[in-house]
Amino acid sequence: MKPTLEVPVDSIAGAIMAAPFADRLELCDDLSSEGWTPTMELVRDARASTGASLVVMIRPRLQGAITAMTVAGFTATPQIVDASIREIELAAAAGAHSVAIGLLTADGFVDMEACGKLADVARTAGLEVAFLRTFDLLTDRRRGMRDLSALCMKRVVTAGVLGWDASVATLEQRIAVLAEDARNAEKLAISSNCVVEIIPGGGVRAKNARNFMQVSPHLHASCRRDGRINRDELEELKIQMTLAITNPMK
Repeated sequence: MKPTLEVPVDSIAGAIMAAPFADRLELCDDLSSEGWTPTMELVRDARASTGASLVVMIRPRLQGAITAMTVAGFTATPQIVDASIREIELAAAAGAHSVAIGLLTADGFVDMEACGKLADVARTAGLEVAFLRTFDLLTDRRRGMRDLSALCMKRVVTAGVLGWDASVATLEQRIAVLAEDARNAEKLAISSNCVVEIIPGGGVRAKNARNFMQVSPHLHASCRRDGRINRDELEELKIQMTLAITNPMK
């Protein structure tokens, strides 16, 4: 399977820098706060200026929005669902190739009704649908993978931890969790005919890329140093991804 690199960016300068190295750009706004739905100007500019596949994060920044990376911050409400539908339609019109969604129920499960509605809108517009790293906020990962398979998500970004702070687990512990996710996704594909790609994210760097690629050929990495996207990190990460395929770790 061809390895792929997805890089989140929140500016056209970042998109242009990352594009020669990335297979996909996840477009968002304000990465410092983990990202919100980007402006459609950024989507149009990235489509005109890069050849990368464009993923638009769908996270409406409504008045009074909860900024904490918790279940409450991603719990579906009628207002959020309506705003998300409008943003998906605008993203398609602006030239996006896919969208990433991640609405949850108040008790920490995938909101099947809300996500199903958003996925239908996206697919009608010709877009692929992926799931955000809100997967790590779920109460039950195994059930979560069943839900994503039922929704036929193309992929899911996950750090292999419970919660948003990836530092709570060791690299070895995270890889073990990701491997279990991948096994569950493969088993579920037999009945659903939908293989959910596991995309390790959250602290993925050139120095640990080959470790993560023991469980998935796909990575999600911001490639930032000192708070900014960095060309050297992009280049080194791509080198390590190539090495992981040609000379895999034992």
